[in-house]
Amino acid sequence: MNTKIRRICGTLSAVAAGVGAGICAVAAPASAQPAIQPVVSAVAATTTVFDLNGLYSDFGSAVLRISDKNDILTIDMSSQHRPNANGVVINADTIIVTFPDAGTFTAKLVAPGTINWSNGSHWQKLAVVVVPDVVGQLKDKALAALQSAGLTASAQNYPTCETKPGVVDHQSPMAGLEVLPGSLVKIFVAVKPATACT
Repeated sequence: MNTKIRRICGTLSAVAAGVGAGICAVAAPASAQPAIQPVVSAVAATTTVFDLNGLYSDFGSAVLRISDKNDILTIDMSSQHRPNANGVVINADTIIVTFPDAGTFTAKLVAPGTINWSNGSHWQKLAVVVVPDVVGQLKDKALAALQSAGLTASAQNYPTCETKPGVVDHQSPMAGLEVLPGSLVKIFVAVKPATACT
């Protein structure tokens, strides 16, 4: 019994000495301390009943874009000329969002893509198309690729010395962006400029 008590006391003394050394190190001048490494913990994002990222309709004129990064939500309200809203994922089927011009609301998520807000409104996730990358392709091939992706395409000449004539120099919107089917994508096809290239 005495041996156990001595072991426990010895362990407690070692812990106390360690804590004391830590306190002394904190009290020492900054120049005397080693650099403190921040502790970064990775927290897995909540898996919601459907992926929140994407475009939504409010069954009116609004097309809203939700971005979910590690359970932090940003809602682009620019289609309605309103400020962005911000919120968080509470659990797999609940979010809470603050709209700067309207207040804070909770919402229930219903698969496959419905958001039912606490004020009685509903949003529906829209089917989207990912804009393909056609930069560097010949004009006809680029137009065909955009049309086969379900997008409307238009081409205009772009005077430049940097890209071979007949090849797409750049596009708008940029590749990788999610847009509604049938959205217009403009391609800018390189042509020789009126002045000589140097």
